[in-house]
Amino acid sequence: MIPTRRILAIALFALVACQPGTNTHPVPSVVQIGADLHCTGGDHGFEDTQVGWGFCYPATWKYNERAQSISPTELDLTFDITDIPCASPSPVAGKASPRPVCSPGAGLFAFMIISTYSRGNFANLAAWVQANLTPPQPSPSPQPSPQVSPSPLPSPTPMTLVPIDWGNSTEAALLPDGRRIALTPHQVVILDLRSGQGLLDLETQMSKRLRTWKFVY
Repeated sequence: MIPTRRILAIALFALVACQPGTNTHPVPSVVQIGADLHCTGGDHGFEDTQVGWGFCYPATWKYNERAQSISPTELDLTFDITDIPCASPSPVAGKASPRPVCSPGAGLFAFMIISTYSRGNFANLAAWVQANLTPPQPSPSPQPSPQVSPSPLPSPTPMTLVPIDWGNSTEAALLPDGRRIALTPHQVVILDLRSGQGLLDLETQMSKRLRTWKFVY
């Protein structure tokens, strides 16, 4: 099960999310530090010690964060992201402050969901996926005659996992649907990027920052 301190963080996150205002970075209810991620190229860092992971992201991204407890063993954090690549020209004495200059495509948005699960006693990533993500097999159909035994159902087909490198995770892979999954000593983390044509390209930006991830638990 996810530790009690993380369940408490859910309620605090929800309280923060309900506060009025236009701040695109809700005041965190738990300690969020990114300095030890050593982000480069002007990137910012997000690290939440309650859920046990952190990563670097582009400095032009602004986000709203929402938390949802799906079960005692699953916590989802959703990030609504907007890209605002704008720069403020230098002010000129005696003149009004110049308006920010934004790059084409400013205001594009998308969202990502980062799900954190308890690892349990599973020895490796494949075993966890087989037990938790493999679709259940259909039940056998009733047979018209009691003398005829139902045909045995085939075992569930193991999901194909493509190994990847993801921060300091113990093991990581790409799922068939495009999500990324990481195994740590005590948790399983799934990264689900939700964007598309005409939206902010999360895939390009996040895929090249996988190495910046730090898993704590």
